[in-house]
Amino acid sequence: MSRPPVVDWSGGHERLASARYGDDLPPWSHLDDQRKIALRDQLLAERERRETLWRCDRVYCDGEPHGPVQPDDPDYPVRHARWNQLPPPDSARWVSDRLGRRVQVSEPWFEWMIMAGRGWGKTRTGAEFVKWRNEHIGAGHRIALIGRTVPDVRDTMIEGESGLMRCYRRSERPNYLPSKRKIEFDNGGVAFCYSSEEPDQLRGPQHHTGWVDELATFYALGEVISNYRLGMRLGNHPRCVITTTPQPHPELRKILTDPKTVVTTGSTYDNLANLAPVFLDNVLRKYEGTALADQELLGRYLDEAEGALWSRKLIERQRADPVLVGPYVAEMEIAVAIDPAGRDKPEASETGIVVAGRLDDEGFVLDDLSGHHTPAAWARIAIGAALKWNAGYIVAEQNNGWDMVKNTLDMVLADMRRNGEPVPRGLRIRPVTASKGKRTRAEPIATLSERGLWWLAGMFVELEDQLATWDPSKPSPDRLDAMVWVAAHLFLRRRGRADVA
Repeated sequence: MSRPPVVDWSGGHERLASARYGDDLPPWSHLDDQRKIALRDQLLAERERRETLWRCDRVYCDGEPHGPVQPDDPDYPVRHARWNQLPPPDSARWVSDRLGRRVQVSEPWFEWMIMAGRGWGKTRTGAEFVKWRNEHIGAGHRIALIGRTVPDVRDTMIEGESGLMRCYRRSERPNYLPSKRKIEFDNGGVAFCYSSEEPDQLRGPQHHTGWVDELATFYALGEVISNYRLGMRLGNHPRCVITTTPQPHPELRKILTDPKTVVTTGSTYDNLANLAPVFLDNVLRKYEGTALADQELLGRYLDEAEGALWSRKLIERQRADPVLVGPYVAEMEIAVAIDPAGRDKPEASETGIVVAGRLDDEGFVLDDLSGHHTPAAWARIAIGAALKWNAGYIVAEQNNGWDMVKNTLDMVLADMRRNGEPVPRGLRIRPVTASKGKRTRAEPIATLSERGLWWLAGMFVELEDQLATWDPSKPSPDRLDAMVWVAAHLFLRRRGRADVA
């Protein structure tokens, strides 16, 4: 939920009067002034109650209107918080470490990173988190509100449509003092406003709670993070919520991989019911299928390693429409590459299976079937891909279990023939001879992309992530390797063998 929905109150006086005083109540025009004032006050109170409704205790609530959870609970006649917009519990959880491995941690979380698409409801969630923490801590509670600029803090985090002030009924709203950059709550809590333009302001103050909005856009990002973290030292469990649209940045990556960070992700589509219909036509449909949509709408963290051979910009430039490529597939030379999960890749247990074709001087990635497969399963998948795409070759690296790959494929082909299953005619299984250097293997294929000769015919999310985030000084991942092998076969082979040198 991003903001309170607009409620149609036409005829509200008559409906409220009927509900409160019975159907036999005289028409509005016949009521005395005292009764009209009472009804108007009740109507305003109900409207404010609906606009500030947020938290319910229904397990995995989808935020849609529903009745009371318990007999004494209020009803929820309007949309409110979805289950993942409420602060996460301190239960044991699985996190990714800096190598991408999944590990379990049990210590209380320190930072709640909400990394979601535009319109998901990040601002309202951050504001409600501050309100919830202030209600629980009470007098003496010190809060840090940190935005990109001073106007951003004022116009979005405090006074915005989904800002902190909108979380309270008018009679309960805290006292905002813009000149002092301070908010005073009725229970004694105080919030202080900071901006990334002046990171030194965060050096001295101490806080129980923090709300950092659009962190990825900050000036002096590293300095802001270190300063506010050093100031989060009050109370038994100081905590901070970070609400941001993801953008690649080393500091953001460190927070995401910190064991004390809980990450919540979401997309614009989660909150479409609360967004204007014109947004669907003018924004979603215009940007769907692009890297910008992945980041700004789906809330995906499009990381990019320093020195990566494929940048996000290059990947996006070399994307081809599969509908336009389709009519030319029959004319292509097509191959399937396999990169089995091996001992040299303990952190990557997938088997890479990539289908690609060449037409004249251009190559196209047609399909990515990589995944966690047993040897018999990946052999069948590769053979099935060769049959579907009419591929002439299945290739694999000679130095990475070539004998196992060939023997597995031969056995599965024999079983398929024995069972009367269709198999590709004239299919040949060939090795790719690769150089020892990881970068040396991939550079010729990256050069093809830079020259505009190597295309992705569609969106291949996991493959693209590996292309953009691979550090050439580290082991190369499975999907990337499979793509390199098939491209090497199509473009660099000689004397019937594929060589990458």
